[in-house]
Amino acid sequence: MTGVARAAALAGALFVGAPLSAAQPSAYGPPPPPPLPDGYARDARNGELVVWRPASRGRASLLVADDEPRLDRLPQADLLQIARARNMTIAFLGSTDVERLRGEAAKLRGAGRLLGVAWGSQAAALLALSKGARLFDALMLIDAQPIDPGDAAPVIVEFYGSDAFWRAAAPPPAAATPRPGRRRYFLAGAVLSARAEAPCAGAANDRSADPALRALLVALEDRLNGGPALPASREAELAPKESLRWPKLPGADAPPPGDSAAPRIDSDGNETSGLRLPDQALPLATFTGWNAAKGCGVGQRFDFAPSRAAREAAGDPRPSLVERYGSRAYFVAALRSVADRLVKERLLLPQDADAYVAAGKKAPF
Repeated sequence: MTGVARAAALAGALFVGAPLSAAQPSAYGPPPPPPLPDGYARDARNGELVVWRPASRGRASLLVADDEPRLDRLPQADLLQIARARNMTIAFLGSTDVERLRGEAAKLRGAGRLLGVAWGSQAAALLALSKGARLFDALMLIDAQPIDPGDAAPVIVEFYGSDAFWRAAAPPPAAATPRPGRRRYFLAGAVLSARAEAPCAGAANDRSADPALRALLVALEDRLNGGPALPASREAELAPKESLRWPKLPGADAPPPGDSAAPRIDSDGNETSGLRLPDQALPLATFTGWNAAKGCGVGQRFDFAPSRAAREAAGDPRPSLVERYGSRAYFVAALRSVADRLVKERLLLPQDADAYVAAGKKAPF
């Protein structure tokens, strides 16, 4: 599943823009695609590069190394929503040969800035497009290990999640050499890779990384237009896997063996370093980047018991929700404090902070 398709599967509570307008009928051929929200127009250049153009162009364009998402399933709380809210021109690279598109992509710059975003292996296509041309002002690379972007853009922002340390297909990311325009953020307890098609054991780790990506996209555009420096990198603090002391997680097998390193964990099994979004800093469960099912890359979620009695009945050594937070009111207040601090650090948008607090009011105490 591609990055945008993955994001489109996530539920969102936010929407910016105007109602959809009616699509114009076509005299011949297949019917046109449905119109875009927010006053955008769709331009497909010979089936090679699909461009979404705003009625009033903003300060930057966004080139996505991915296929165009289905227009009837546009996500409402991901990077594309933020890009549309800021009047960015958005283009989708798809699977077209990058050599044929380099000239077209260069036109996107115009008088503004050009940002590139890619998930996983698609980062290679984005970097190939920029090779020798310094096409981009900034790049966002999500779960793009082990690709080294080098100097493909003056500003490079990279994200990696817990799953990067537990899958066999790729090594964990190496620490980057610090340089002024590069930032790396470890999203604690998050799974950024594509979801497995086969059923997985236990409840999937379904925490969304979108709030962090949205905030950094805003910070990135602001920086390119004379704003403050990006927030400091948040790297993972690692330890040998055999040294990690996992609690007895109800219904869980042992994590995959290995002689490499993984992020440090607390007594609940939650990761303690990197960028900890509110639902990781004040968790309702243990979130892992591994899953006991063979070939399953979604991670697992192990919910905390609501009460001490339920915890003892399940043989769960982790404190229950009531034991760790006392009441829902205290939990919501603490959630607000954590979320507001991340907003001040420009690692979370105010509307996403509000969404975390609203969700906390429904916590199963």
